[in-house]
Amino acid sequence: MKSIIPIFAIVFCGLSVVESQNCQECLSDNEVYCLNQTSYRNCLKSSPFGNVINCPTGTVCTNSNDVCVESSEVTGTIIDVCGTSGGNGCATCTDTNYACVSKTQFARCSKEVLIDANIYSCNTDEICSSTALKKYGNICVPSCARDFLDLNATCSNSEYSTTTTAAPSTVSPSADDKISACTQAEKDLGVPSNTTYFLTIYKADITCHTYLYCQRNVDVKWETVYMSCSSSQPYYDSKKNVCVGTKPTGCP
Repeated sequence: MKSIIPIFAIVFCGLSVVESQNCQECLSDNEVYCLNQTSYRNCLKSSPFGNVINCPTGTVCTNSNDVCVESSEVTGTIIDVCGTSGGNGCATCTDTNYACVSKTQFARCSKEVLIDANIYSCNTDEICSSTALKKYGNICVPSCARDFLDLNATCSNSEYSTTTTAAPSTVSPSADDKISACTQAEKDLGVPSNTTYFLTIYKADITCHTYLYCQRNVDVKWETVYMSCSSSQPYYDSKKNVCVGTKPTGCP
């Protein structure tokens, strides 16, 4: 009987349980996980899954069933979850060099783009506050000061979940496909005939997640190795010949 009383009181008094509407948490309204103001992942059983989806230009991630909504339409019950009406700019770059990405972590900004290849942590017993950065020039605030200054953590999540979680292609090309790709890349890149080996993006994979190691053999064909970038650095940059966290120019 005792366990029924609190539930009865909630219903009788017209109260409701407060459900999550925080940045980088699965939202109860539409089952999405807003990574930042303009991208999200879907949720299942209160856990994010799948690739990152970017909102169209001019829209923000919200608790609406449409998910991405025009900024001008964010009113009343529709919340700009990671923006000023929801997460106070969590994981969102504005006019500062750094942005909070969790309760105790932050990352560098460059031209209002979050560079999340490196995530930095505040010291023990400190919170990350974008307000403190603007007002006092320090993004990490110790407990002895946050109460006095009436500051709260900008983000509600405990750990940052990177926006570069697109999964590499799982379908490997055939041996003939790889040899053809290396032969074509040799022509396209103008690879000198005395070059022993080179790396090239695998163009058939339009996601830019994979690349090829091409090595000449005695028959002037190619020994090939098909490789995928990791989930933390998911895109192959053909100009730098390395895997990177930010999608290079030219990738879909």
